[in-house]
Amino acid sequence: QGGTYYMISRSLGPEFGASIGLIFAVANAIAVAMYTVGFAESLVDLLKSLNTYVVVDDGHSVRIIGSVAIVILTCIVVVGMEWEATAQVGLLFILLAAMADFVVGSFMGPNGPEETSKGFVGYNASVFLENLSPEYTFYNGERQSFFSVFSIFFPAATGILAGANISGDLADPQAAIPKGTLLAIVVTTVSYLIFALIAGATVVRDATGNWNETDWNVTFRDCPSPFNTSKDDLCQWGLQNSFQVCCNLQLMQQ
Repeated sequence: QGGTYYMISRSLGPEFGASIGLIFAVANAIAVAMYTVGFAESLVDLLKSLNTYVVVDDGHSVRIIGSVAIVILTCIVVVGMEWEATAQVGLLFILLAAMADFVVGSFMGPNGPEETSKGFVGYNASVFLENLSPEYTFYNGERQSFFSVFSIFFPAATGILAGANISGDLADPQAAIPKGTLLAIVVTTVSYLIFALIAGATVVRDATGNWNETDWNVTFRDCPSPFNTSKDDLCQWGLQNSFQVCCNLQLMQQ
């Protein structure tokens, strides 16, 4: 046995366990949907960058890939918790490799004018200072704010109970769960902050993707004001426009 519901229900009673467990179950379902969509969107963009085009549009491609991923995950869970725990370890190594890939890729580019024209300029002090200040823009006709973009950081706090969910498999849950949960919060927070600093130091906010060798510092960043609602139609690259900046950095070293 194990998990958040099990521990709370045994400590505070089934009433508290059921109410909190229900909320936790709904939150987990939403988190899985969010992770699956993020995975599918990244994979679609990766396939497009490798000139491996899908036969349907991006929206349907995300749905197809996401559905396949959900079926695979369901099969792993149905087989048993031992398989699920083993899969977690394998995914951990994949995640660590991806994080290392991101950091190494930031040092190995840009590798040519095409990458620079899309906003990746390498480590640059002036770009870092420019990106330090906030610049909330319009998206779907609405002016964004700190709270509207806070969801970018939210995934860092959704996996901190992974250790508690497998408490029945831990040798010493009483000591391991508090230590593991606190370390998860610290590690994920520090990791997100480091990645944000790396992205802010290497990628400009807006880029057109157009290259002009005689005026590279102006032409590829010749974008309208951030308060112009039509900005996204002209500048499709950079931190504020491309959702796959992290993936592009990882591909720089390939």
